[in-house]
Amino acid sequence: MKASLDKKPARPLTAADLCDRCSARAAVETVMMQGGSLLWCAHHFAFFEDALNNFGATILVDERRR
Repeated sequence: MKASLDKKPARPLTAADLCDRCSARAAVETVMMQGGSLLWCAHHFAFFEDALNNFGATILVDERRR
């Protein structure tokens, strides 16, 4: 999956940023080629990573190792 070329994310994720799938704290933010962004907890990002890659998603913020 493509990662943003920016070394520093546009904004860090906060406790208010919740996974769009399960409402746990978000660890990854992706943007789709067609537009729009999605927030993911680490569990759901791992589960959907292959599908996101197939759709051409780009990782904007990745805080899984934070």
